Amino acid sequence: MASLRAIWTSVWLRLRHDVMKTLTWLFWAVGFLLLLFLFLRLDPAVVWESFGRAGWSGFGLVLAAGLVLTACLASGLYPLLSGEASFKLTFAARQVRDSAGDILPFTQIGGMALGMRVLVLGGIAPSRAIAAGVVDVTTEMIAQGLFIFIGIALAAPAIAADPRLGPYLGWLEAFALLFAVALIGFALLQLGGSHLAEKYLRPRSIGASAAAFRDALHHLYRQRMRVAFSVTLHLLGWFASGLWLWVVFRALGVELSLISAIAIQSLLEGLRSAMVFIPAAIGIQEAGYAALVPLFGLAPETGLAISILRRARDIAIGVPVLLIWHLVEVRRARR
Repeated sequence: MASLRAIWTSVWLRLRHDVMKTLTWLFWAVGFLLLLFLFLRLDPAVVWESFGRAGWSGFGLVLAAGLVLTACLASGLYPLLSGEASFKLTFAARQVRDSAGDILPFTQIGGMALGMRVLVLGGIAPSRAIAAGVVDVTTEMIAQGLFIFIGIALAAPAIAADPRLGPYLGWLEAFALLFAVALIGFALLQLGGSHLAEKYLRPRSIGASAAAFRDALHHLYRQRMRVAFSVTLHLLGWFASGLWLWVVFRALGVELSLISAIAIQSLLEGLRSAMVFIPAAIGIQEAGYAALVPLFGLAPETGLAISILRRARDIAIGVPVLLIWHLVEVRRARR
């Protein structure tokens, strides 16, 4: 009986791996087809002309602003580690997480796992690193839900004036509100699950590692001030992403208000989150920018140029970061 169970478990795990691998390639194909459709529909000459306005100085400004943005987004993890990690380590974890999610054939979830791995390499206990990573993702999602809702409110006049999206403004606002409420509920369910595990399971029955993770997660959620501070920092980080987009517009020589840039970025990030299963948001990011910037009087080619500039920034920063991370892993394995 035990051997049959082992065989079934092995077959199930192999089948699940094959299905996930197939789905990943399928989602990649969907993203690339969408990207190809955009290039066929839009004027490539206008796209490259818009992209070329940035120049090397503009690209350097975008890179510098991107590093500042990463620091802002990384700040939400810092309060959850209770002084166990330096801000340098939390910044490295966030940068590896974003780089992996942006340029490797991973979903954003795979990038999050690598971010937790960096914390472990930095000396944080695995249970603490994973628990802090899970709570950090949760607080960031709560902040993102609020950011999307605020972004829709800022974009409401432009959406209402659009004949295609105007009739759906109420639905968009309701969706954003439900999204924020669902994320808060997700955090409460984690805490509730922690209580249930403590009540009905003994540490020996679930293993020492699982028990340590459960205790670390429960401990973090009990520190409500730290959790609230993490949400606040993440919300400020998301607003900083709107400021980064405004810098990108300036680098391309496009005049756009900061409020409009925040509105575009919030809606774009909401779209990326909704399509989280597509690796690197390929095609989704490009289609999102191309569809959103016309709401504010800009050509869709400008939106595609912005996406290309963002991809260039991700590669210019992400490739060296991932190479350094790989060298650290190799050196550690040799030890």
